[in-house]
Amino acid sequence: MKNGPHEIEVKLRCESIEILTHAGIKLEIESARHFEDNWLLDTPGRQLYLKEAVLRVRSAKGRGSITYKEKSSPDAPQTQFKQRIEIETEIEDPHSAIEVFQRLGFRKWFRYQKYRTVYRAILDGAMTLDVMYDETPLGNFIELEGTEEAILKTIKLLGLTPADYILESYLELQTEECRKLGKAIKDMVFV
Repeated sequence: MKNGPHEIEVKLRCESIEILTHAGIKLEIESARHFEDNWLLDTPGRQLYLKEAVLRVRSAKGRGSITYKEKSSPDAPQTQFKQRIEIETEIEDPHSAIEVFQRLGFRKWFRYQKYRTVYRAILDGAMTLDVMYDETPLGNFIELEGTEEAILKTIKLLGLTPADYILESYLELQTEECRKLGKAIKDMVFV
């Protein structure tokens, strides 16, 4: 659920989606468990990275999407969660899209994979929230995306606190994991 071109989200480390159902949150499956392969692209000078922006091509279920994300403008409503401008469009052939971007001077520089199940959470019969359950090489996560009010209500039902929030992207989580191991950044992929 996007608020205009902005997305508001938070990740939570979680072994099972059952944490939500045990808290009394009703879930409806929007997209059954599927594999996603993601590539981040940038110019050789890393122009997007330097302005904290991301260009992603995703392959999933025989199709894909192109997503551009950047920091929200300073005049955007403030939130305690991660908020970014997001522009996304579906595509039929992600590999051809990557080829187009490469011919325009972009290069693939980070790849990450996950198994994702997408749910719609219904809170109080009227308020809804997008819930993504991600199984990644770094562990399992739940992403809550929607209005700040819906995310806060869900966090309260789960009995969690801001100490439980993960505001970093999978790239940032993988970078930190590699740093802890004393290794250079590598793709976050299943072996």
